[in-house]
Amino acid sequence: MKICNTGILIMAPLLLLLFLVLGMSLTALADLRPISRSMLANLQATNTIGESLAIEDYAAVETAAQDLQNRARELLTWDVAQLGFTPASRAESDAYLKLQAEISGKIIRSARQKDAPAIVAGFSELLEKSCLACHSSFRDRQGMLKASTLFMTSFVGAWREINRGLLLNDFTLVERNARALVVMGQVMSWDSVIQTSFNLPKDAQRSKFREHLARMIAAAGRIEDGASRGELGTVQKALNEMWSMGCLSCHKEFR
Repeated sequence: MKICNTGILIMAPLLLLLFLVLGMSLTALADLRPISRSMLANLQATNTIGESLAIEDYAAVETAAQDLQNRARELLTWDVAQLGFTPASRAESDAYLKLQAEISGKIIRSARQKDAPAIVAGFSELLEKSCLACHSSFRDRQGMLKASTLFMTSFVGAWREINRGLLLNDFTLVERNARALVVMGQVMSWDSVIQTSFNLPKDAQRSKFREHLARMIAAAGRIEDGASRGELGTVQKALNEMWSMGCLSCHKEFR
């Protein structure tokens, strides 16, 4: 699996965490406000983009991006009462919807060209400039939900799944999530991600951050390799090294 494909596969489900933040329930979809149902549909479309790109189904990526674009254009025709916003906030909400439509168009064109890196770039732009920015303006004015939080939540989720795999003696589960950590670390090493998602503007900070990531990636690689051979001792040792020398050391320095 290519890094760009796997990278967006990891990034897309991160948005599904917004279900919890927005207090939405899939089992009570019919009871939600129209705007909430639309946001859930948007989240499903972003997840489809990630899943489809992972298996190189560019037609499905295009369809999901088209869905995002169409929905943004539809919401632009709603009145403020339907949106649940005040008249004073209409211009701001429209700006985010127009961005969603514009960036979705970029993803559509990239999907037609089967340009996976461009799709990843478009998805990152959609996440930062439209999704999280809009959420911060209208649902999370304290700015608690950040891209870095989503990355770290996904990271901890994969780490938890590795431990669950060990308890179940399921080395396939361990190997799959170790691979996810490797690719996630590689994506997090991109300069654009470090600057925008982790707010580390200085070269020295980014260099140090990459050192922590490199240790984490190396340990995750050893976990993956050990799991592929069913070597419990190798996996446990590498997992401890990743947690202490990569995760905790990075958290101590930057948080």
